[in-house]
Amino acid sequence: MILIVCAMENEARVIRESIENIEICKLLPQKYYYKGTIKGKAVALIITGVGKVNAATLTSAILGKEKFEYIINIGYAGGVKPYKVGDIVVIKDASYHDVDLTSANSLYEYGQVPNMPHPFLSEISLVRRIRRELKCHALSLYTGDKFMTEKFYEGAGVYDMEGAAVYQVAHIFQTPIVAIKVISDILDTKTQNVDYSKSEEEFATLIKNTLVNILKIKIGE
Repeated sequence: MILIVCAMENEARVIRESIENIEICKLLPQKYYYKGTIKGKAVALIITGVGKVNAATLTSAILGKEKFEYIINIGYAGGVKPYKVGDIVVIKDASYHDVDLTSANSLYEYGQVPNMPHPFLSEISLVRRIRRELKCHALSLYTGDKFMTEKFYEGAGVYDMEGAAVYQVAHIFQTPIVAIKVISDILDTKTQNVDYSKSEEEFATLIKNTLVNILKIKIGE
């Protein structure tokens, strides 16, 4: 079974509608996940809510209950130029942009959680296959509890509020993971907020179609 992790209902809605033989399963008080198949693949879908704590809590809970072949974190992320709204990228690694212990211990890098790898790495075989299948770029993901309006790191990368937390939980549970992000807005542009609002309305089907293509890929190939 493959675990699909989304942060928001508008990312997950069309995916949920595509699940055949769907079963609603209770996870925590007032928290549920969905099991079934998509194109013959056994899947579970969890909607975590926005932010690192929500993402880590719900992902931990479901990994403690079910066993998965791997995790797909899919949804929106802010991008930087020259990427455009609607572009799809696969994530090669994930880290935090709002974690800093460098002044307390010189052993840690900026963005690193103590006793954790930095960055967290995607399952490389999936990254390679997804790049070939989707003909997309592989970028780094930077996560923090802030909607980013300015680029924090030099170079290309995408920004969200959940991904690295899901990666950290996947590392703890020793479960392979990959993330795919649809760029919903471009940081430091006049139209960023408008673009993000439009993306939430328009790209749900794009997310679902991208996921279906990814589910055709076998891990390890």
